Amino acid sequence: MQRFLNRGKLIKAKHSLLILFFLPGIFISKAQSQIHCDYEIGSEIATVDKLTFQPGDTLCLMAGQRGPLYLKNIIGTNESPIVIINSGGKAIIDSDLTYGLKFVGCKNIVLSGNGDPNTPYGIFVREVTNGYGLGLESKSTNFEIDHLEISNTKISGIIAKTDPDCTYTAVRDSFTMYNIKIHDNYIHNIGMEGMYIGSSFFLGYYISDCDTILLPHIIDGVEIYNNRVEYTGWDGIQVGSALYNCAIHDNQIYKDSQSEETYQMSGIIINTGSSCNVYNNKIIDGKGTGIFNQGTGNQKFYNNLIVNAGRDYDFYDQETKQQFGILSKFSYNLYSESSFYFYNNTIINPKSDGIRIMDSHAKTNRFINNLIINPGAFEYYEDLGSTSFQPSDAYIHNYLDANNFYSINNILERSSVEQFFSDTLLQDYHLTSQSPAVNWGYDLSNAGITFDLDNNSRPFDDHFDIGAYELQITPISSISNDDNQLEIYPNPIVDLLQLNLHLQKAQTLNIKLINMEGKEVFFLNDISFFKGDNKKHLSIQDLSKGEYILILYNNSDHITQKIQKI
Repeated sequence: MQRFLNRGKLIKAKHSLLILFFLPGIFISKAQSQIHCDYEIGSEIATVDKLTFQPGDTLCLMAGQRGPLYLKNIIGTNESPIVIINSGGKAIIDSDLTYGLKFVGCKNIVLSGNGDPNTPYGIFVREVTNGYGLGLESKSTNFEIDHLEISNTKISGIIAKTDPDCTYTAVRDSFTMYNIKIHDNYIHNIGMEGMYIGSSFFLGYYISDCDTILLPHIIDGVEIYNNRVEYTGWDGIQVGSALYNCAIHDNQIYKDSQSEETYQMSGIIINTGSSCNVYNNKIIDGKGTGIFNQGTGNQKFYNNLIVNAGRDYDFYDQETKQQFGILSKFSYNLYSESSFYFYNNTIINPKSDGIRIMDSHAKTNRFINNLIINPGAFEYYEDLGSTSFQPSDAYIHNYLDANNFYSINNILERSSVEQFFSDTLLQDYHLTSQSPAVNWGYDLSNAGITFDLDNNSRPFDDHFDIGAYELQITPISSISNDDNQLEIYPNPIVDLLQLNLHLQKAQTLNIKLINMEGKEVFFLNDISFFKGDNKKHLSIQDLSKGEYILILYNNSDHITQKIQKI
């Protein structure tokens, strides 16, 4: 069966491509996993318009270099989406039009570059000289997008919205976009926004053609996660009008806002009419504010690592070119007493304030367990000598003196030295056992904070840590010496320790020391011990000061004891 389309043919396939994973609508056998390509989209195809596609069909985007692709009126169902996936290798798109991939009037689509086990991004929009990489337009809705690489676009990497016009078919009371899921993509070297999801004009904008103000559609259901976005001219990820069920999490954003375009400078921006929780993101070395929130309220911002936000953007101009770790500013609140919650964020070297809130309408703002180091505005406020701003405002700045500003268990310091991070030169802000942030946080389990930036359990060993990372160490409860078989003298120890060990039988044991990060720092194997009382001496003069776990063990038994080197 053949379908003639524009410059080429869409072929109904009669074969399957062997791969090693599962996607909706793809047949899985016990012996092997297979994609059945119901249709092949060859490199010569420029337009695909509905045809006879059925829900659950798989359209294979064939490997090789190709031009832009326009897809129209392709409709799946919630239960059986239509899958569009690369086949036979990487599909590479170069375009001199205004788009690389464009979806018009499409619904319930899985667009995946996961069709080749040899490449993590099997669909590569390599260059779009006059526009965006991927667009979901003209009332397209219900999309999952994964494992795409998008680069070198004149404007945005991904755009997902339908702007209202004088037909009134995509205004707020006539259309809602649902369930936009974008994950595991790599977006880089983008002219404007890495992602532009939903309208930024929730409160409406004037359309001259029909001489009226129109309200754009909302989005119900946005999840953006596990994406890497780097070197964007404007914002890294922008979400607007996402009024319900929105989460932005586990993304890595590097070098945002390189064009220094005023009002378009942030790693993540939550625009008006959006109610998004933002968590577990890394935002590193951008020129803009790390997270800029203009959302509706009742939102959580937690477990985010933000390093050097705005630091390279004219650092010495702290008056007209401010940039922040997190900025939360009033635009529109859904409820009369909306609240914002800022929990367990690690913010290092922001250009201006660590966290600034400019919202007198938000009545219950909570700042708990945040770790903020070296905000650039500290000296600026200090030099001002103003009665309005104090140097300490540079950490958490209640700019409008909003009511119910609740702040506890935060670490606010000028220097990172005494925080004992793992490696600040490598921007590794995991905690070490010596950090004052360990075990000094407020328990936020009831607020739903039950994991850290690495998605490890929080709290660990019944104590919350401060900042984005929870130190994972051998829990004290597992250090057992119930029968008093082992005595260590002295403890604390300077250089030499004595092991006094009573055994019921002679045996050979190994001796190991691990630090509180779980790394082995000392090991001796096959040490003979007698039945009864034993004394062994061990030199630890070469070890750094701190706490360690000493373990004596063989294949079947072990004895552990906590020690301290001073």
